[in-house]
This record gives sequence, structure tokens and C-alpha cells, in this order.
Amino acid sequence: MIAWAESKEQTFDVVMLGQAVKVRATPVKYVWDFGDGTVLTTTFPGREYPARDVSMRYAYQGWYEVSLVTQFSGEYSVNGGPWQPIAGTVSVASQKRWIYSDLREARLVGDEVPEEYRNVPERGPDTLGPVNPNARVETLTAPHPSPIP
Repeated sequence: MIAWAESKEQTFDVVMLGQAVKVRATPVKYVWDFGDGTVLTTTFPGREYPARDVSMRYAYQGWYEVSLVTQFSGEYSVNGGPWQPIAGTVSVASQKRWIYSDLREARLVGDEVPEEYRNVPERGPDTLGPVNPNARVETLTAPHPSPIP
């Protein structure tokens, strides 16, 4: 599975006590929880296929809930002055997503998905993927060259 975040630097204009204030929030850390015990912390958001900067290969079949928490640092500027750091960071959780792993080899199928790939069981207690006893907790500061084994 290839994952990526679409968060980017954001700037907000506000007026505080009659002063024009710009606030800039910059994503600085991404914490991916792949639902099987594997947690990957990165300083980059990942990219869509064909990049595999943030990727995962599940060891077991089943449904897994994937979550992402993005950490932002902040700066502010008053009346066009120099940017000043804001102490601390803010963590923002994205909406969790359920994915199904059936342990097949990944392949591109185009617009027409073969019938055998459409038969995904409904999510329920009997189809949830187990925790991987060999799951890893890893921190990456540069894109990963290949999927996590």
C-alpha cells in the first residue's frame, strides 16, 4: 500500500488588537499508524504512485484501520515584520481509512478491475486483520527506497 498526505503550508491573515497578523502553519512531521502495529514517522508527506516514499506491505489478510496525525509548527508576522516562531507544535488527526489486505502481489489494473479483485469481504469482527507480532516502529527523514517488508 502506498500512502501520502496532502497537507501543505498554510497562511492565515487575522487582525488582533488592530494589528495585521499573518500566521503560517507548516507540516513538520507525519505519524502513520497502519493498524497492524506498524507505525511510521516521517518528515515528508509521501507521494502518489509510482513513488513508494511511504509504503506498507501487510503480513496478514484482513481489514486494517489506517490513521495519520500531522504535526504543524507555526510562525507569525505582525504588520509585515519578520517571521517569529510560535512555541510548540499542533497535531491534527486526519480521517481514519479502512483498507483491505488480501496479500496478493500489487499490480496495476487500469480502469477495469478484474472480478477476482472485487470480492472483498465485508468488514466485521471475523474479517479484521490481526496485529503483526513483528510490526516495526520506524522513523524516516528521507523517502524510503522500497515498501516496508
